[in-house]
Amino acid sequence: MTWATLHRGFWRREKMSKGDRSFDRPIVFVHIPKTAGTSFFRYLEGNIPAACIAPPFLGDLNKIQISDATKKLFWGHFRFIDIYRKLPDAMYVTFLRDPMVRSYSQYKSWHDPRNFPSDDPWRKVMTPDEIDDVEFAQSVNFEEFVTSPRQRFVDQLKDVQTYMLSNEEPASPQFLRSAKENLGKLAFFGLVEEFDLSIQKLQQLVPAFGSYRLSSDRENRSREEEMSLSRKGRERLLEMIVNDTDLYKYAVGLF
Repeated sequence: MTWATLHRGFWRREKMSKGDRSFDRPIVFVHIPKTAGTSFFRYLEGNIPAACIAPPFLGDLNKIQISDATKKLFWGHFRFIDIYRKLPDAMYVTFLRDPMVRSYSQYKSWHDPRNFPSDDPWRKVMTPDEIDDVEFAQSVNFEEFVTSPRQRFVDQLKDVQTYMLSNEEPASPQFLRSAKENLGKLAFFGLVEEFDLSIQKLQQLVPAFGSYRLSSDRENRSREEEMSLSRKGRERLLEMIVNDTDLYKYAVGLF
């Protein structure tokens, strides 16, 4: 499949509002951690030629070949506003997830040593303290993870989805409002809880994209387990995800 074939679906949609012209905007996947991003990226990867996919984002936007016009898919854990400043005309896509479930999935990801092997590329750009936090998380339960004073644990839980989509910092009174406004501007967003329907909606936007046919071993899905928290732990977590909870309810309404 060529990129010309891929973007014909985009062109048909854009023609109604922008006139008869060719369409050649890249897709930017803002991968919010623990929102089925691996599965979604594998799906995108299966529909876009490998030569058109930029390198993964590992903390430095200058190393993902943004200026290369042949790259048609950029992806990674970058904030919307950071990548938008460099690619304002791209098509932005993302997935959101129930904040409580996302938080538990984040814990399980850090807790499982298989997700942070010795050859993980992130180890090359992480500080010793950052590595220590991830390795410490492998020794604690969910309650201890949620109630820990370690700042990096807090950062992995506190309004992560709002932070990734907002133009503002958490202390700003416009923090949540900005995230909602940006969500409405995205070309596409999906919900993990409605993954299949989300893919169908994306196919309506991009008719050239095929069906979702990933095998389970490529999906990186977590096993379903009970999220066990004490009353204190639950209250602390709910306090940390208050904006994400509001944002998610808003997203469900838009969806």
